[in-house]
Amino acid sequence: MAKRQLGMGRAGLGGTTRGTARVSGSGRQTSGGCRRVMRLETRAVAQGPTSTTVEVEVQCPSEEHGMKCSLERSVKFASCEPGSYEAEECPAPLTSLTPEQLEQAYERCGLVTEYYAKTFYLGTQLMTPEKARAIWAIYVWCRRTDELVDGPHASRITPKALERWDERLEAIFAGNPYDMLDAALADTVRKFPVDIQPFRDMVDGMRMDLVKPRYDNFEELYEYCYRVAGTVGLMTTPVMGIAKDFVGETEETYTAALSLGIANQLTNILRDVGEDTRRNRIYVPKDELEMFGITEEEVMACSLVTEEGGTDERWRRFMKFQIERARRYFKMAEEGVMKLEENARWPVLSALVLYQQILDSVESNDYDNFTQRAYVPKWKKLRSLPISYWMVVENRDRKSTRLN
Repeated sequence: MAKRQLGMGRAGLGGTTRGTARVSGSGRQTSGGCRRVMRLETRAVAQGPTSTTVEVEVQCPSEEHGMKCSLERSVKFASCEPGSYEAEECPAPLTSLTPEQLEQAYERCGLVTEYYAKTFYLGTQLMTPEKARAIWAIYVWCRRTDELVDGPHASRITPKALERWDERLEAIFAGNPYDMLDAALADTVRKFPVDIQPFRDMVDGMRMDLVKPRYDNFEELYEYCYRVAGTVGLMTTPVMGIAKDFVGETEETYTAALSLGIANQLTNILRDVGEDTRRNRIYVPKDELEMFGITEEEVMACSLVTEEGGTDERWRRFMKFQIERARRYFKMAEEGVMKLEENARWPVLSALVLYQQILDSVESNDYDNFTQRAYVPKWKKLRSLPISYWMVVENRDRKSTRLN
């Protein structure tokens, strides 16, 4: 399965939201209604050297509902008075755990995060301790959720098991955690305006993996990417916080978080095409395979690369098209990172830089993602940290220069 990763959104967003939403690629705006994500698709690229570009609107109702709930939670949370909690507006207090027990719960989450996401964990060290611990708690819940359908016991996971996981999630937000790791998240949603809907949506994404091995078009794939990756942005942005000097719509920052989650998941999918065929899964859209003259059977047989190491030209063109789309989402995400509070920008930019390097590796492998796995060497991962840190500093210096 295409692994899902925590970023500013696998965060990343999603009824109807008011305000202004940035539109990808075109720079146009939509206002006063649902957020709409636009993509530019080069439909004629497989037919010759000339091509036309058309805009196709991607609608994702679950994303729009997740966005609406998250924005409303921020408003309601800000209006909560300590000691006057109401279930529909504020998370319940944890009364059964001592401060020492909660500290142990967060420490465990930190250890898990450090083990499985070393680069991201290092980036969280620039955050305030309270924010870093909250991000660890969210990461651990997402990882445990992902392991349900992608872990060692995935073959035995049933819809009933996901229903039980839903029940545990509801208990977390009610202040009744099942175990110590759940307790850390329960405490996090008490302290930060994190809404439950993105968590519900992620579990629904796991359900898709149980029943849906193919995606007919990009709109279907986008729905999946939102649920398993975009939701992370909605979970984490309320913790990371929005820069006090940002004067735009709050929704813009959430939208950028969503874009990073979508970009990360598209990258995972492009990296893992061969691995996914062994699970009888093809995540890339079927209609786009057809557009480039590629059949489902060829993908499943991994016959688009030769034993001599050559890559079918149709597959090269197809992959270039897919990578270009992923990079557009990364670009949208990068534009929004600087709208976060400064101490949260480094880990998000690190994830953004690192994941784009995976796409570089796919290209370096001549787009062979059947017999080769694109990866980023450890030295490159470490190098991404100072690069992303310098991007944060450079942006801050430019802003200071303008003010002076």
